[in-house]
Amino acid sequence: AQGVPRPMIVCGANVARSAVMALVAEALGAPPLVFSGSRPHTPVETVDDGAAAGRAGEVDGLIAVGGSSAIDCAKGIAVLLATGHRRVDELSPAAFGHLGDPFEDAGGLPFPLLMVTTTLSFAEFLPFWGVRRTDVGRKVAYPDYGRVMRTVFLDGAVCAHTPDSVWAETGVKALDDAIAAFCRSAEPEPFIDPILIPAIGDLVQRLPGSNGAAPGEGRQNVLTSTWMTKIPLPRLGPVTTRGWFSTAARHALGGVFAVPHGVGSCVSLVEGLSFHAATTGARQSVLAAALGWGPAGDDGAALRSHLADLLVTLGVPTGLQQCGIDANGLQPVAEHMLAESPQLGSLDEIVRACQRIC
Repeated sequence: AQGVPRPMIVCGANVARSAVMALVAEALGAPPLVFSGSRPHTPVETVDDGAAAGRAGEVDGLIAVGGSSAIDCAKGIAVLLATGHRRVDELSPAAFGHLGDPFEDAGGLPFPLLMVTTTLSFAEFLPFWGVRRTDVGRKVAYPDYGRVMRTVFLDGAVCAHTPDSVWAETGVKALDDAIAAFCRSAEPEPFIDPILIPAIGDLVQRLPGSNGAAPGEGRQNVLTSTWMTKIPLPRLGPVTTRGWFSTAARHALGGVFAVPHGVGSCVSLVEGLSFHAATTGARQSVLAAALGWGPAGDDGAALRSHLADLLVTLGVPTGLQQCGIDANGLQPVAEHMLAESPQLGSLDEIVRACQRIC
């Protein structure tokens, strides 16, 4: 798709042994160089190692196969190869909450990156990437500096090989992001609302049925619905809150405890809506009514109740104790959340909210 004769595949060890890899290799028509060192939450050293492998192989393009960890790893590798930097530490990180801010030119030509997604995390559409710094227990974000030339494949037949649990958990993350985008608007949005409402409705309706036997067609529909929620559209009015509880929670849980982002959304989605009910309850109620879940005017109680039922239907984790995390060890999570989104409130308030998702 991008005229790259010497590509390198970036993936994790499980994908490297899967039927998906065979599909991608067959499509290439020749044995590719493979870097299978991607790991959950993209530890910073995996990006450095992948870039070293790419330089040694003199590659001129990348193919990311997998979920958000493989995608972020590949984006980081592409930035290093495009700019000539050898390590992530040589780049300047971006602050969560300011990921759309302008950035300094990092130099170099854009590096071709073809992305074959296998989950609903959809990191491939974001202009930034993140790594986990185990030395500080934090996720750190970096812009792509406009140096990633991306081509994205959304293929239900490829995603049919994704384990049901991973598919459901990342589907909840997609819902989490879409609902947050809708609810933080202070008033009706003529561009955003007509896209997000049917897309959220499709996800709610189709996600449970896209698991199980022969999921390919159902997963293609869910991929399309999730893509609709990621279309950049103008927001004409103000937002009621800059930070969002469940977004900060999943980042913090990933940085501190290496909880997958999909699981982080599963355990914090409903609490996040309760946390923001004072400022977004009216929009939560509008969304619930649009989905046929109840009359407007209940401050979002119907939305939260139906989403809790959906989580049970999907069979995903709904509390941190299911992840082996005790309520007494959540202060580092709350501190991470406030470092990312200081608008959320006080440390004590965030700790109590985190304890409620145990």
